[in-house]
Amino acid sequence: MISALQNIVSTINEQTNQVKIGVLVFLVAVISLGYWYFYYSPKSDDIERAGVRLTQVGKQVSEYEAIARELPKFEAENKRLKKEFELVASKLPKEKEIPALIDSVYADISASNLDSIIFAPKPQVTKEIYAEIPIEMQVVGTYYNLADFFDRISRLPRIVNVRNLNLERGDGRSRILDANFSVVTFRLLPPAPPQTGKNAKKKK
Repeated sequence: MISALQNIVSTINEQTNQVKIGVLVFLVAVISLGYWYFYYSPKSDDIERAGVRLTQVGKQVSEYEAIARELPKFEAENKRLKKEFELVASKLPKEKEIPALIDSVYADISASNLDSIIFAPKPQVTKEIYAEIPIEMQVVGTYYNLADFFDRISRLPRIVNVRNLNLERGDGRSRILDANFSVVTFRLLPPAPPQTGKNAKKKK
């Protein structure tokens, strides 16, 4: 084997420079082809997949960095909304305060010199996180008496709204009004207990 290689080398040495250069180019081409076929080609698919994955990860990192930059703003907004919610919730009567609040609304009718025709508390209407407690009302009095009543209930320590106001002249007297409307207050519902076991499975 060694003698055969020596004969090949001797034969090449006897050739002209152009032949030597041709042989060198041929050897380089063979080595390059072997490298590509046996090493680079099987790895090229892996390299391409790795490049795609690297691009995806780079995009995710950019998104997370953008979120991280906005996080202080989100935290500040969350604190502001939480304080606002607590402030509004503090103005909603507790369940045990509802009877006293209804009594206050009824007392304001007399204090405003209005005649009460209908004063009928209705069943509460449950919403998502709060409940409405409506009172159907019909009163008779002057415009100023009615305005005084609305001013009084607006200054109650709890939130009270007036809905569906309908005004008519009472008994044909121009200064007397017959007012039909609903007074609505609200209360915050307690959070629902977490469902476990059979109840959670049924809901699911």
